[in-house]
Amino acid sequence: MKSMTGQLARYARLAAAIMFLAMSLWAPAGGFTSAWAGSATSWQTQKYVKTRLIIDKAEWQNRKDVLMAGIHIKMDPGWMTYWRYPGDSGLPPRFDWSGSQNLKKSRVLWPAPTRYKDSAGNSIGYKKEVVFPVLIEPVDPAQPIDLVLKMEFAVCADICIPAESNLQLKSGRSGIFSRSYTSILSRYLGRVPDIRSSSKSELMIRNTKAALSGAAPYLSIEAKFPPGAKDADLFIEGPEGYYLAPAERIGETSDGTVKFKVDLTKGDDPIDLKGKTVTLTLVSNTAQTETTWRIE
Repeated sequence: MKSMTGQLARYARLAAAIMFLAMSLWAPAGGFTSAWAGSATSWQTQKYVKTRLIIDKAEWQNRKDVLMAGIHIKMDPGWMTYWRYPGDSGLPPRFDWSGSQNLKKSRVLWPAPTRYKDSAGNSIGYKKEVVFPVLIEPVDPAQPIDLVLKMEFAVCADICIPAESNLQLKSGRSGIFSRSYTSILSRYLGRVPDIRSSSKSELMIRNTKAALSGAAPYLSIEAKFPPGAKDADLFIEGPEGYYLAPAERIGETSDGTVKFKVDLTKGDDPIDLKGKTVTLTLVSNTAQTETTWRIE
């Protein structure tokens, strides 16, 4: 009997220790020290694609433990989805967070895409899998964020199919059964282009030229890529509502400078570009960067 009493006492102490640990991890700000936990929705499966929402902490721009969501999309082999500028055809994803609670602001980050050539021309996006990291900020940091996402997008192979996902996920405090999604968020954050203008960078725009009039108007861009970089490419986005044909690679020099040209006869009126700003995204297998160019 004495032995059984001692065993029960040990179990009671163990249970108390577990309860204290759980309370300390789940306590709100101002009480015990707490941390956000990794969590995810179940996969929402549709034809050729499945989606889910994840939340965890990750490092971003030299800041550790930044609370971040991720829109995780997996596609069947041969299918793709699109970047914010889809190329010659396609539908960029649209994200609606209006149903969320305690969400002050959100910002979707775009991992560097890949160019795919098909019968429709150039498509710009992702195959197999992508995670769009989302910076999220609560109205009240002491309370969880209830994320409600309505996403409209498309998946394409030989045909394009519009799709819609409705996902809901609440951020929570870390606990015994928490799971980490930091690794996958960090992997795709590493593919988000830096925004920089330094001429000292190994990845930069060297020269630009705009010929907006004449029979064959064009834009010319020369970009310097790091030594040994592969899959060097440039994506150009016009002002809102203005269509620009994708930039085409036309040459390369021995020092890693790649030349691109945009045929302005394929887009909207070139004269409308005068005084406007375009966005230039440079990507390779080693680095990505984003900058702007005001066309005069």
